[in-house]
This record gives sequence, C-alpha cells and structure tokens, in this order.
Amino acid sequence: MPKNALFGNGLIIQYGGTRYTNARIIRRALETIRSGEFPEHLYPAECADFVQVLSGETRSVLMGAYDRFAFAGYEKAALDSFKSRYARSRRLAIEGIGFEDYFLLFELVYNKLGKTNPERFVCRGVLRRMFLDSIFDCGAIQEVHQRFPGGFLDWLSTFDLVFTTNYDGNLESAGAAEVLHLHGAFDVLSDVYDQDSFRNQLSDDLLDGEVVDWDYPHLYSTCLVSYVSELKSSSMEQAGQANRAMEKLAEAYKNDPKISVDIDAWDGEASLLSRMREAIQLKCSSPDLRHAEQYPTAKLSEASGKLSIIGLSATNDSHVFDAISANDEIDAVEYYYFTKLEASMVSKLLADKNLQFTNVRDLWNQLDEA
Repeated sequence: MPKNALFGNGLIIQYGGTRYTNARIIRRALETIRSGEFPEHLYPAECADFVQVLSGETRSVLMGAYDRFAFAGYEKAALDSFKSRYARSRRLAIEGIGFEDYFLLFELVYNKLGKTNPERFVCRGVLRRMFLDSIFDCGAIQEVHQRFPGGFLDWLSTFDLVFTTNYDGNLESAGAAEVLHLHGAFDVLSDVYDQDSFRNQLSDDLLDGEVVDWDYPHLYSTCLVSYVSELKSSSMEQAGQANRAMEKLAEAYKNDPKISVDIDAWDGEASLLSRMREAIQLKCSSPDLRHAEQYPTAKLSEASGKLSIIGLSATNDSHVFDAISANDEIDAVEYYYFTKLEASMVSKLLADKNLQFTNVRDLWNQLDEA
C-alpha cells in the first residue's frame, strides 16, 4: 500500500519554535515596519497602521455590526466561523487574531466603505506581501530542516509522496522524495510574473510595467493567502479550468467558421473581449501554450493508499480535507492531532475513511528518541 504524508505548519513550529506561530508572525510584521528595515517599495509602512485599524474593528464584528456587509455566501460562512472562534475571547490582542482572518476583516471593512478595484486589489496585495515577508523571516524559515532529528529524517524517507500546505522548502532539503506544495511555495514564481507564461505572451501589460525585484522573489511567489477555503480552492483550480476552456475555444475557432467569424469580430475597444480573442488566436497558432498549473490539486485527487496528516488544522483548510474525502483511492488516514477539538473536526470531515488518531506530541517524542 502506498504511503503518503501531508504536513502543515505544526511541523515548522515544532522544529522552528515560536518564531513561526501566528502571534510571532504578526508581531514580527509590525516590528519590521517600525524598524524601517523593510522593502517600502513593495509594501508601505501604512500596512502596520492598517492592521491596527482592522484589529480595532474586531469587537464590532463579533457584536454583529458587520453582518450586513458580508455579501457573498462564503463571506457569511467565514464570518460565522470567525465569531465562533473568537466569541469567548475576553481580550483580543492584535497578535491574537489569525493573520489570514485579517483578510476577512479587510473585506468586511472595504465592503462597508464601498471601496472597489483597483484600490481594493492593491491594498489587499500589499497586506499579503507584509505577512508573507514576515513568514519568510529573511529566509530563516528555509533553514528549519537543520533542526530535524535523525528519527524524523528516517520516518520522512518512508513516504512515497509528500504534500504540504507550507510555503517553505524544508521537506525538500530534508530529502523527501517528492514534495507537492498545495498552497504554493516561496521559491516558485507566480505565473503572473513569469515572462514566459501564456498570459504574458499577450500584447497588453496587465502588470502595468511592474517588474520583479529579485531581492525579494518570495513576494512574487505562488503562495496562497486567504481567509476562506473556497477562495483557496478556486485559486488552486483556476489554471486547470482556464486551460480546459481555452482548448475548447481554440478547437471551435479552428473548426467552426461561424464561431471564428464571431470571435474575430469581438470589439477591440472592450479590453476583456479583445484579450480573449488574442488568447484564442495565439492558442491556435501555438497549441502547446498553457497556463501553468502551479497547485497540484490533481495529485491529491489521484493519491492512493494510506495518508498520514501531521501538523495541519482543518479550521481554515477544509478544502484540503474535502479533496481527501472525495478521493476513494485513499482508504486509510492517520491524523496526528494537537487538540481533541481538531480530532473531532477531522472525524466529521473524513467520516467515510478508515481513521486512526494519534496525539502528535507522542510522534514528536518518538522521533526525537529514535
């Protein structure tokens, strides 16, 4: 039976220490800005003040003042989850809020203020960069593997396939056979910034002249940051869906004269239609062009045998557990829990699997002593 593993941030916290807990990530982001030692051309100092403002709205959110500003269904579900997780907190320090939850607060506040793109897109983007830079920790996070004990390295070598929701490259550095980053990786350039990508072969410049600052490539990477599973899942599947749609459109353009005439007539003044027309024509002339599918969702759907899940909470990544549940070829799951609440959540999400639960502390102790 194939053996697979899925790792979350609990692995990095175990061997990297409290530097990579949520509280320290937020605190480091704010302290870095206050020190002045940060790339202000990539995210401004105002990001720290913005986090303070968002934090200050938390009590109002919990009291229901923002209920009418949760428009989409996934926003409403995320808001309900937020309330259930923070309702009993007597004192909500700025670092006591999950860094991805700040993106829910951002959306609610911007919904209330009626802010739209491009301002909304830009502000969300710089907030993402600030938190990613803090997680990257000047590259220190990439060195956590140096503290992996021999027992862990031996255990890691027993897996045929390794998945992770982490952005760092420690599992690769530790010698894992194949590592698949479900939520992106610091060392993989986003398709948006890849000059050889399908989208960047088109004539218009969606980046408006922006170029990669190679001193900070991790801020242009594929790392996914979102407050809700549905948006992560959508981002993960977007390239595959675009490729399938483009294949069909290009095939129709080549083989149906009426469709080709219609597409050729798409209004050049309408940028979206013009861009789509150019993309279809380019695909026909260069059939091998594809959007890079940078998130290995298919691999998780195709995995078989036993899956061990370590250091991964279901709180904000239920889409990963949904994919596991939908994969009939995974017939056994061993979940290493940190709290009984985590185990309870997973028992519901993966109710159709042959489940085994182990306290993750027992695993770490065993590997330290091996």
